[in-house]
Amino acid sequence: MTAMLEGGVPIFVGADIVGAVSVSGVKSDQDAQIAKAGIAALRIENA
Repeated sequence: MTAMLEGGVPIFVGADIVGAVSVSGVKSDQDAQIAKAGIAALRIENA
């Protein structure tokens, strides 16, 4: 993926994007960390 809004993290299954998690409310790098933690809580192996 070449361009992505900060704070949003795509969810991959294999090479396919099947969804995304987006967070807003703090600094953009912190938003992305929170989104990644949410994906990790789903126990999805994400690239």
